[in-house]
Amino acid sequence: MRGIYKIINAVNNKFYVGSAVNFEKRKARHIWRLRRGDHINKRLQAAWNKYGEAAFVFAMVEEVPGDADILQAENVWLKQHVGQVYCYNIATDATAPTRGWFGQKNPMWGRTFKHTESAKAKIGAASKARTQSEEEKAKRRATMRGRELPATTRQKISASLTGAGNYWYGKKRPDHGEKVSHPVVAIDPVGAVTDYPSISALREALGVKPSTVNRALKSGKPIAQGRLRGWSIRYSIDTPKHT
Repeated sequence: MRGIYKIINAVNNKFYVGSAVNFEKRKARHIWRLRRGDHINKRLQAAWNKYGEAAFVFAMVEEVPGDADILQAENVWLKQHVGQVYCYNIATDATAPTRGWFGQKNPMWGRTFKHTESAKAKIGAASKARTQSEEEKAKRRATMRGRELPATTRQKISASLTGAGNYWYGKKRPDHGEKVSHPVVAIDPVGAVTDYPSISALREALGVKPSTVNRALKSGKPIAQGRLRGWSIRYSIDTPKHT
């Protein structure tokens, strides 16, 4: 299914929101990264480590038509919830996951720091104090896998997704089609720039899949493989204008 999804912490009802062209594939990717312990969202990863896999529920909350701009649909949710205590997301723009609240560049992102020897010793001591034995970790994982969510918790999750608990209850949903689509540009490997009025127009002209466009817009990096290898796709407002 194509649309907006939530990863909900059933213990405290906090959530992470995202968009996916293929929900099941995206869900599997999230779980894989979370189990590895290297999910890009450190808040979600910390909660997963603390509460365990069994505490989290994946749910679709809005279906987005195939001809609509799914990233703009995601932005509606992000701008509504990012910055609230119940939301794990840190970025208000789906195309710029390294930017924090209100679109400001996170000054800590990607920076490398060198610690003094004394600081390293303190960090090491604190790390050892927090480390669990492999046996304790195994027991915790087994406990979490076998735990069923209480009926009251399941009811809270259900209420947050349907009826008056849903953000869109009683409201008119925005049109995520051409009315809110932004112009985009395609930049070929030699630097030639071609403008398109919308993502749909770009996909039709270049014969590229929605998932490829979405990845290129989110990462900001050139396409790594396939017929359009080396091409970059940007929203036109992100491309410098040359005179």
